[in-house]
Parts: sequence; C-alpha cells; structure tokens
Amino acid sequence: MDSLVLAELLCARLCHDMAGPVGAAAAGAELIAEMAGDIDAETLALVSASAGAGAARLKFFRSALGPAVGGLVSVAATRDQVRAYLDTQSSAVAGVGLEWTGENGSIDGGAARLLLNLVLLAKDSLPRGGRIAVEISAGRPRVTAWGDPVSLPDEARSILDDGAFPTSPRGAQAYLAQLLADQMTLAVKAELFPGGLGFSVAPSK
Repeated sequence: MDSLVLAELLCARLCHDMAGPVGAAAAGAELIAEMAGDIDAETLALVSASAGAGAARLKFFRSALGPAVGGLVSVAATRDQVRAYLDTQSSAVAGVGLEWTGENGSIDGGAARLLLNLVLLAKDSLPRGGRIAVEISAGRPRVTAWGDPVSLPDEARSILDDGAFPTSPRGAQAYLAQLLADQMTLAVKAELFPGGLGFSVAPSK
C-alpha cells in the first residue's frame, strides 16, 4: 500500500476525532466574546472541558500514531492515557467505560502502542457506547469491546483476516494495528461473539 495514502487516511481519522472538542471550545470562546465581561460559569466550564478533552485526545493520538517509544513503558501510564481518552467522548454519545486487568509494571513500547490502536478499534465498534476491557498477559494485550450493538466493519475484517488495503479512515486504523503487530512478528485476531468483540494478538504463521 502507498504509505502516503495510509498517512492521509490516518490524518483524516485524527481530524474527525478532534473536530468535536475543538469546535466546542471555539463555540464557547465566541460566547465569551459576545458576553462582554458578563461570563457565566456554564460557558467557562464548557470551554475548559472542551480544551481539556482536546489535549487528552492529542496526547493519546501522539502515543498511538506517533513514533514508537523505545524500551519499556509504564502500564499504569498507558492505562491512564486510555481512561483519559475514553472520558473525552461527547455527551451526545453514550460513554465507554474501562476495565483493566492483568500485569502491572512495564511493557514493551511497541506493545503499548499496539494496545492503544486496539483500543481505538474497540471504541469504533461501539456506536452506542459500552465498555472496553483490557488485559495484558505475557506482555501481550487483549482488548474486548462490550456493547449493544457491537460490530466490526467488513473493511476492517478483510484487512485483519485477508490483508486487504484500507479505503477509509477506520479501515486505516485496522491496517495500522496489523502493521504494528507485524513488526513484532504477531498478528491481530478479531473474534465477534454475542455482545462482544475481542481483539487479540498471537504469533503470525
């Protein structure tokens, strides 16, 4: 696949995800300007929350889509990044809770980056909210999305199962996750079952 096309699709995905909090912050700033000094607490809270959500999302995407961190990464710090990102979802959309089990301490930086990308895939599969369960075992992540409904787009399925090339931002997310797994001679496996969708990694054949 052309690396430029992949970069374009991932950038489109990032811009789509950032549009909400940045737009809300801009709208709040316009309200403040119109108030001419008579600023109410609700408007200030809107701007503060939107700006904080934007900052949390950018931090998450920098770790998930940016260059990999060499060496080991704190499991606790990775968990906090995931929780902060999921907490930024718009109030117009049902929230996504987080359950985290497994190893503490540190994990490989590449595995941490793969985990973050699996979280993005899991969140995309929950259009009406739900919960995401993360488990780390033997240094490998497993991420499960629970919700009603929960689904895996056909494009993502084709990418993970058959190595197809993406044509959409969300397809690019699945493609990137598989590329990251390939670097560790692993493969991403998706399993759909009643009420849930699991993403795991296993040695590639």
